[in-house]
Amino acid sequence: MDTTDNVMTTGAGVPSPFRRPTPSPAPSPVSRPAPTARALTPVPPATVAATPSLPAPTVEHQQLERRRRIGARWFYWVAAVSLINTVVALSGQHWRFIIGLGTTQVANALALRTGRGWAPALVLDLVLIGGFVLLGYLALQRHLWAFAVGFAVYALDGLVFLAARNWIGLGFHVFVLVMVFKGLQAAHQLDAGRA
Repeated sequence: MDTTDNVMTTGAGVPSPFRRPTPSPAPSPVSRPAPTARALTPVPPATVAATPSLPAPTVEHQQLERRRRIGARWFYWVAAVSLINTVVALSGQHWRFIIGLGTTQVANALALRTGRGWAPALVLDLVLIGGFVLLGYLALQRHLWAFAVGFAVYALDGLVFLAARNWIGLGFHVFVLVMVFKGLQAAHQLDAGRA
């Protein structure tokens, strides 16, 4: 065996097809960065096993949740449209959205017609609009009483349109009341299902 050229020979002097690998130079400690160890936080098996698996919501449950949210969001719509009606009245325009609160429209019309009394009208507007925003928030948080209070206040507000014989405005009030009532029913069914 010849060690100078790393060639093995057979007994007949023929070079062997098997060669020893040439030794590689020792790696330089500066050329390669040292491997970093990852910090792993072990999770105890009891914690993973203790987590209960939640059942997937049924289609009926999802539909009830959707109806509840839609009914609650109608309070936001009423508040937003009433706010727009107040801004329009302050600017001196004479058009209004129908689904807004009739009480704020009457207060704004009286203040506009007399030319004074804007402060009480604006306070009434802000209290009613803010109240509907609060009712919408609480209804979305699953408070049944918020649906009931909002339904009652909006029904009383519809009497303004009935007294003025504004049938279109009254019709829109009835539509919104139906949507809020459906949201109330859905919230009640969901609340009964959790008990």
